[in-house]
Amino acid sequence: MKVIHVVTTTDVGGAQIMLHRYLSALKDGAQSHSVISLVPPGAVASQIEALGVEVTDLGLRPGRITFAALLRLRRLLRDARPDVVHGWMYHGCLAAWAGLKLLPKRKRAAQVWAVHHSLQDINNEKRSTRMVVRMMAALSRKIELITYCSRVSQEQHEAIGFYPDRVELIANAVDTEIFRPDPAARARLGGIADIPDERLIIGNVARNHPMKDHVAIAKATAQLVEMGHDVHAVLVGEGHRGSLAEQTAQDLGITNRVSIIDTRPDIHRIVPGFDIFLLSSAWGEAFPLAVSEAMAAEVPCVVTDVGDCAQLVGDTGRVVPPAQPEKQALAVAELIDEGPIARATLGKLARERVTDNFSTDIYVDRHYAAYGRATSAKISSQS
Repeated sequence: MKVIHVVTTTDVGGAQIMLHRYLSALKDGAQSHSVISLVPPGAVASQIEALGVEVTDLGLRPGRITFAALLRLRRLLRDARPDVVHGWMYHGCLAAWAGLKLLPKRKRAAQVWAVHHSLQDINNEKRSTRMVVRMMAALSRKIELITYCSRVSQEQHEAIGFYPDRVELIANAVDTEIFRPDPAARARLGGIADIPDERLIIGNVARNHPMKDHVAIAKATAQLVEMGHDVHAVLVGEGHRGSLAEQTAQDLGITNRVSIIDTRPDIHRIVPGFDIFLLSSAWGEAFPLAVSEAMAAEVPCVVTDVGDCAQLVGDTGRVVPPAQPEKQALAVAELIDEGPIARATLGKLARERVTDNFSTDIYVDRHYAAYGRATSAKISSQS
C-alpha cells in the first residue's frame, strides 16, 4: 500500500514526532511512504529522510495556503498515485483534501485525517486556525476516515460539527526501548543544568506556548520552595529563554531554581533524570507525548486535566485542574512527601501502563487497519 503523508510542518511537535516514530517502526515498510510538508523543512524532516523516506515541501509560509501550492500538491499526488493520502494536523488535512479535490474523481486516493489537537475552547485558537477547523467540520462527512489521538479530542471536534462516523481512535505511542529508566540520567542532567545533587528535579518537556502555561510551573515551584521543599524546575524545549515563565521566575526570586534546556536530540537521556514530571498545560493537549515518555522512563507524573491526560496517567500519578498552579504545587508536594520508594513504585506502574497500552506495535497495527477501512470506504462510495 502506497501512502503519502501531508503535514503542516516538519518542525518539532507532537504530531511530527509521532509521524517519525510511526515511519521508523515500519522499518523496511517505510519505503512505500512519502511525506509532503506545506512549509520548508524543519528539524524532523532530516530524521524522516534518514529512514529512506522522501520528504518534499510546498514552500509555503506558516498559516498560508496558496492556489499555486495546491496545484503543485495536485501534481505530486497525481504522479505518485498513492492508495492513501494521510493528512496530519489541521492545515495538512485541509491541504490534503484540496489537493485530492483538484484531481479527477476516479484518480483520488482514499483520504485519512489525523487530528492531534484538543479543542477545549475554539476561541483559544488563532483566527486563521478557527477558520480552518470550521471548514474541516463542514467537509468531514466526505472524508473516508478521521483518526483522533484522544477520546476527549474526538468528543470536542464532534461537538462543533465533525462527522462522527468513520472514526478511529489511535492513541500516541512510545518506543519503550528508547524511553526507559537510566540510573545515570540524574547525574547527567544535574551536570547539564548545574543542579545540586540534593535537589528534587521537577521536569517539563514542551515548546514555549501560552497553552502550555509554563508560568504555572514557575509559580508552583515558588510555592514549593515556600513550603520548604528543596526543588528545581527544568524546562526543556524551544523558546523558553526570555519567556514569560522565565520572567515570572525572576519576579518570584527563584531564578536559581529554574533551568532552561533548549531542544536537543537526546531527550531520552534527559527525561529519566527527572524526579517528577509536571504537565502544566491549560488547554490544547490531546494525548501529550511528553507525559507518556516520562512514564516510560519510570518518572511519576502530575498532569492537568486536559485532553486524555487523566486516562493516560490513570492511577500512576496525580491529576489536577488546569490554570491552578497552587494545586499543581500541592500535588507535587504530595509525591515528595510520600518519599522515593513510593515514587519509584508509581514510576514502575507508569512504565507498565505505557508498555501494555501504548506501544509502537499497537500504533502500527491500528494505522494499517485504518488504511484498510479507508480504502474500503472509498471503493464503496465509487460503486
